[in-house]
Amino acid sequence: MTLEFAAPVNDLESAVVITEKVDIEALAAVYRRVHAADLHLVDHSTPTVEERLVWTAEAPGFQAALGFVDGELAGTVMGCPLPPETLWWRDLTDNNDPNLAVEWEGRTFAICEAFVLPEHRRHRLGVRMVNDLLEQRTEERVSLAVSETNTRVWHALQRIGFQHVGDLVPFPGWRSHRMLVRGLPLSASR
Repeated sequence: MTLEFAAPVNDLESAVVITEKVDIEALAAVYRRVHAADLHLVDHSTPTVEERLVWTAEAPGFQAALGFVDGELAGTVMGCPLPPETLWWRDLTDNNDPNLAVEWEGRTFAICEAFVLPEHRRHRLGVRMVNDLLEQRTEERVSLAVSETNTRVWHALQRIGFQHVGDLVPFPGWRSHRMLVRGLPLSASR
């Protein structure tokens, strides 16, 4: 399967950079613009976005795709490999596969954060960041959780081969999230 690359965004140049170092403050500012209408929800405040970004950025094996439009930061997709002792799958419901939550070194890359500024959506920049980040990953699969109310992203991920494997609440008080998984490499058939 070949994922499409982002076209120029509103006739502006776009680029994706893969990195192991990120500017937490800059990413938090973009996150707040992306989620401006939902910042009152516990999902976006506890833990703080800065805490979540730091946790991910400090995880062993961390990597991020940063999306830029006309030289300005427009979004990110960032994650890390799951360790065998991960709590990633805790409280997963509706799962019929007892081996799904078993982790070992090299099994799963977890996308922990993914967001794109609203004015740059529908230009496939998010898909390009996912593709560029995952194309060099050596894990067997990738996983991420998407809020049950974020149907736009959930449907977009299904179109590129992600499968719904159950639901969970990532942190106390958060809305339910759909857990999605897809085999790697992305070039492999679905």
